[in-house]
Formats: sequence, C-alpha cells, structure tokens
Amino acid sequence: MLAVLKIRMTWTKENRTPEGAVLREQYCKPVQIEEEVPLLGEGIFLKECDCEQVGSQIFSNYDFAAQREKKKKNKPSTGLDNYRNKRKGYFYDNLGLEKRLLLPCIRIVEEADGCYRIKWFDQGIGKPRRRGGNEDFMKQGSKLAAEPNVLNETAFILKKGESGLLKYNYRKQNFDGQYYLCYTVYMVNTDVLTRKVFLRAYDYKYEQMADLF
Repeated sequence: MLAVLKIRMTWTKENRTPEGAVLREQYCKPVQIEEEVPLLGEGIFLKECDCEQVGSQIFSNYDFAAQREKKKKNKPSTGLDNYRNKRKGYFYDNLGLEKRLLLPCIRIVEEADGCYRIKWFDQGIGKPRRRGGNEDFMKQGSKLAAEPNVLNETAFILKKGESGLLKYNYRKQNFDGQYYLCYTVYMVNTDVLTRKVFLRAYDYKYEQMADLF
C-alpha cells in the first residue's frame, strides 16, 4: 500500500524572506493521521494539508476545520463537510488521482513485488522551467516518444518499507499580483497503514525547485 501526504503552501512576494521561510518550514513537516480517519481501504491513501502564509501568520485547513466545528454544533453535515473530511485521508485508485489532479506533476506506477515507481512529469510550459529529460524519448510506442520538451523521469522506486519525499514549487500570478506555491509530498510504501506512518526518516529525496528568474 502506498500512503501519501501532500502539503500545499502558498505565500506572497512580501513574505519571501528568511524569516518567512523558517515559518513556512514548520508547517511542511510530516503529521499524524487524525483519529477519526479510517485506516482500512484499498488503493492509494492520500492525506491533504493546505496552508497559506499571511504576514507573520500561517493558516491551515486544520484552523478552518476547528472554526467550523465551533459554529456547526448540531447542524447536519453537508457535501462540503464530506469533501473536507476526505482530505484528512481517503483511498483512491490511480485513475481517480489523475482525473482529480490531486498530485500535480506526479505519476505513480505500480510494479512487480509491490514496488511503486514514482515519476515526475512536467510539460515544460509555465514558470519555472524545470531541468531534466524525457526518459521515454526513445521508447517506440510510448505516448511521450520523440517529445524533447517535456520533463519525464523517475524520481525514485519505492520497495516495501521504503519512503520518499518530493518537493517542488511554482511562481504564479493573479489579480492581486505575484504569489508562490509549494508542494511537499511524502510517500511511504507500507504493509500496514498506521496513524504515525509519515513520522519517519525518508530514504529518497527528489527536488524540482524554482529557478528564480
């Protein structure tokens, strides 16, 4: 079974300081799975955490959830509540992950002996431009054969009991101006899913950080 923890952090240009980076780093570390999340299921387990830095504070989906619980009291749950509960931890198949774009730029391939090949894919458009190559360039019949301008490579292969970390970011633009978006993704190939599955040392680390230009 593959367990995945995705942490999404956003911040603005004003917070691109050493102090801001130290603050953000505290929220990009592995966390436990909440007690109310079922640990039995099939497929790939995904837990999502969203964080946003506003000045000297960082707000997370945990903060919003706590506020919502205070206001809700005995009100019936809604579809939005169910969606938020899923983000605490839910089982997906590979196709479900891809269709919902839940793991941007990451492709998961299940191989023999319970191994998972974790691949990085980037179309080479947008900012920043990534460095690397297309490992399927010379593979006849591959969807990406003869495609020189994509980044398509294996980040690592996780055998049973192994783990890996992927970290990558973007520079974005909206009506308020420029902002930054970073994904920190922890992956563990485990036989048994536990609440502390992500709290461990990681065997592999793959980074595709931004080129600041």
